[in-house]
Amino acid sequence: MPTYKTNFLKHVIIKVEFDNALPIDDALPAEIIDAASNIFPLFEPKPMTHQEFSFSTDGVRVVKRVDSNNWIFYGKNREKVFSIMREGGAEREKTSVAVDYLKYESFDKMRDEFISIFDKVTMVFPESKIERIGVRYINNIDINEKNPLNWNKYINTNLLSSFKFTKDQKFISRIFHNIELKYDDMNVKFQYGMHNPDYPSPIKKKQFILDYDAYYVGEIDKSEVPERIRRHHDYIESAFESSIKDKLRVKMNE
Repeated sequence: MPTYKTNFLKHVIIKVEFDNALPIDDALPAEIIDAASNIFPLFEPKPMTHQEFSFSTDGVRVVKRVDSNNWIFYGKNREKVFSIMREGGAEREKTSVAVDYLKYESFDKMRDEFISIFDKVTMVFPESKIERIGVRYINNIDINEKNPLNWNKYINTNLLSSFKFTKDQKFISRIFHNIELKYDDMNVKFQYGMHNPDYPSPIKKKQFILDYDAYYVGEIDKSEVPERIRRHHDYIESAFESSIKDKLRVKMNE
């Protein structure tokens, strides 16, 4: 697939969720800290409190409280983030491991960095079971041009049909869509359009979002994770190429 000199990526995320809460509320094992710190040297844990509430005619009361930490590591310039944290409610607790790249260099580098830490997590906690794995690419295409609603030069016209729905385009404050797809064991959520950072004011800035989230839900062996990540990335890369036109490719190679 094509490679470009620059891109419009704002977030590139790999995330794996385990089907239970790993015992990391009070402390993170040193082996995981060392593996993460090699790539994400700024370690900034954030205390969190998870509570379960009971509602009755007598009022609301807390029936369970768990104090934990979100274990957060940043790249040296805060250009990327690694996290391992508790998620879900008290009745459905789980742990997630994720990377989020705000400055994206290459898929291979991102995947290798994630896997090096993920492998350490599963080595320290061999009983952990994977229930979901996802890859997400969020493009925020920001172009300094007049007529913010005119994307015909850059975006596949099949994604622009709703722009013609109203004649009162100067009053549009948001135009955003969601498509969900199922390919055998891969799910895809595709969101696209003009979300408008100034909402609810009418659109003034020429920004178009292409947000692809490919994920698998179900138990898999940890050895399958690298190839799953690759499959999801390859689908997203192909979908992105189908969503844009050559004039946007030219801009990304300027």
